[in-house]
Amino acid sequence: MSGDKRSVATDALETLGTIIDSTAGRDAIHLAVEPAVAGHTLRPGEDVGFLDDGTVGVCENPLGIVDPFLKTAVKKGEMFWFVVYPRKITSLRHVWAHPEFDTEREKPRPFPRPLNVKSLKRLAINQASEDSKLWLMRYAESVGVSYDELMEHAKEHAEEGGYWVEGGRFDGEYIPDAFWDHYEAVTDTKVNKEYRDNFFSCSC
Repeated sequence: MSGDKRSVATDALETLGTIIDSTAGRDAIHLAVEPAVAGHTLRPGEDVGFLDDGTVGVCENPLGIVDPFLKTAVKKGEMFWFVVYPRKITSLRHVWAHPEFDTEREKPRPFPRPLNVKSLKRLAINQASEDSKLWLMRYAESVGVSYDELMEHAKEHAEEGGYWVEGGRFDGEYIPDAFWDHYEAVTDTKVNKEYRDNFFSCSC
């Protein structure tokens, strides 16, 4: 039988975030986490809280930190685990699954702060941008070019009216009408009507 006389309440959770001494022993803890949307670029372990639009970012009233185990920064609009400060939550429970139980009974918990109209619009714009990028990547693949090449030449055409000429490589290729809609969604720009046309050209 173990000689550890510590109480049922975890010691580590009581002292997490403070300098400990040699009396501390190995332990395991629970921390509350919530999926959140970054309001701006965030670093792993950065102190954050809710912004006015319902996203999470650096603010005057932080409630926790960005997932400290991330290896890269969280970009604006990306989702991440928002780790709540220890000893701040008022209740804790585990969500579990079993093949004999109806998982539909487990209702998703509401977001801590309702997203307002601006936030919902921003999330919709971010999703639209991701969908459009995927469309453009697939289109680039279909014509045998890289996504970066395609976007570079599209930008050149949209700004200066330039054309992409490589001998007979693009003979018969034509930019579909939907291309510029997706381009605008990804780049957050507006292309002049006179340049919303084909920029593939053939020198043959």
